[in-house]
Amino acid sequence: MSAEHQVEVAIVGGGPAGAALASRLAQAGHEVALFERLPRPRWRASGVYSSPLTRRRLRDLGLSPDVLSALIRPIDAMVVETADGTLRARLDYAAPAQACGIDRVRLEEVLLERARAAGAQVHEAATVRQARFGDRGGGLLVSTPHGPAWWRTRLVVGADGPSSLVARSAGVVLATRQLRRAALTGHRREPSTRADAAEARMILGSGWYLGLAPVPAGRVNLGLVLGEGGLRAQLARGLTLDAIVDRALAQVHDAGNGLPSAEPTDEMQAHLPLAHRVSRAAGPGFVLVGDAAGFIDPLSGEGLHRALVSAELAERAIDRWSKGQQSALGDYDRRLRARFRSKDVVSWLLQLFLFQPALARYALARLERRPLARRTLADGLADLVPASRLVDPRFHLRLLAP
Repeated sequence: MSAEHQVEVAIVGGGPAGAALASRLAQAGHEVALFERLPRPRWRASGVYSSPLTRRRLRDLGLSPDVLSALIRPIDAMVVETADGTLRARLDYAAPAQACGIDRVRLEEVLLERARAAGAQVHEAATVRQARFGDRGGGLLVSTPHGPAWWRTRLVVGADGPSSLVARSAGVVLATRQLRRAALTGHRREPSTRADAAEARMILGSGWYLGLAPVPAGRVNLGLVLGEGGLRAQLARGLTLDAIVDRALAQVHDAGNGLPSAEPTDEMQAHLPLAHRVSRAAGPGFVLVGDAAGFIDPLSGEGLHRALVSAELAERAIDRWSKGQQSALGDYDRRLRARFRSKDVVSWLLQLFLFQPALARYALARLERRPLARRTLADGLADLVPASRLVDPRFHLRLLAP
């Protein structure tokens, strides 16, 4: 017989979006239970390079300057270059608006600690097996080391990433037939550690791109994105995930600054398919936040910042909904879409460019020579200016004109 519990809001997933939302809701006086399948945070396929605005979002959650300095490595530029080294463009992020290299595992630990301190129930090693919801409430079937339990709830929040059980249970997942990509991510020791700001790199190969981002504790995050078919073919030949990343590094003109021989600090993780789309991010009895509400690509450093923004928007909507405003959840869906509509278009355009080598080289050659276009691109990707500027035809004409 399963134990039975009751809670106002049940959050599935203890990553940054779920933990941030749990903290916000608990601080606002709501009864919240968060369920995370892992017994404690550990490295899993995720991005670490993020917008300069991420620092402010984390500060708004109550993280102190000392905590932020331990979590974030300031990044003063993203260098976009071809693997052969013949073309490169530097996107600068000057202090204090430096981009962020995030210690994702420690960040999740800190955010879960804050959620607990705010009064949220945080259940780790708790796997949600089933989710039911509707206008009259719902519940979750949760497996824990102590046995199964049924949790009744007024609202289910899916913060469980691109393979979201909540999104699937709601029937809102859209098939992604185009641009099916896979991502391999992990960390290695930084060959030459710098205590101050550092550069991130985005290396464009033939049919793949590789992101290198410095993070705290003298490490570099490696994120390789390639076609899903190409990954499956290499795995079928017996290559390990580390070996696949090393093959990409071997094609880089400077061999990744010594990274092929650097010591791994965690196990390389894979995620596929990379893109995740939903028809709506809220409905009767459910809300989706973070990657569960949609994800396209890691190039723009959008994932973590979007997770924190969606948690903020969701908290406001759930608070209104709890007070009887039935339109609040639909408003959340519309506001989230409006907030990121232009950025999603930019992400799709970037993917199209990156996997067309001739087009990517053409654009990068012009970007290299046009400082105003570089500044616009850098600020648009970082949300320092509206992303709509990057989808404006005039920007593309200025960038791509001979």
